[in-house]
Amino acid sequence: MTMITPEDILETMDKESQTVCEKTFLQERPNATDEKLTEFIVVSLPYSTVNKTLGEADDWWFDMTVVFEIYVADRKTRSNPKEFNQPAMKRLRTALMEKFPIIVPNQFKIDFPRTVIPASSDGHGYHYTRIQAKMTTMV
Repeated sequence: MTMITPEDILETMDKESQTVCEKTFLQERPNATDEKLTEFIVVSLPYSTVNKTLGEADDWWFDMTVVFEIYVADRKTRSNPKEFNQPAMKRLRTALMEKFPIIVPNQFKIDFPRTVIPASSDGHGYHYTRIQAKMTTMV
């Protein structure tokens, strides 16, 4: 088994996210884009890796929490400039949750997704949902 890097995990998360939403970003959302985005997903590894290897064998096993954040632009109306676009968020969240478990044979799996923030305003014209999942190497 070859060493699995954080970049390998992010690449897989990004690839799966792109089947749900055309625009994705690694690690953090951009400060600016050329065009106003109506929806995008940010994939990240914000937590430390937990080494679960027992003894000194060549096999190694670790896990970490991975994060998918779905951003949907607010609907802007005269009466409510920050209206939550609930149908768009539901569509993206449902499509992303249907991707689990994400398995890369003989390397790692990402499973046990849970929505930890169902929808919250970011204060910059978007509402976001945060989904955390468990990534475990497969030895």
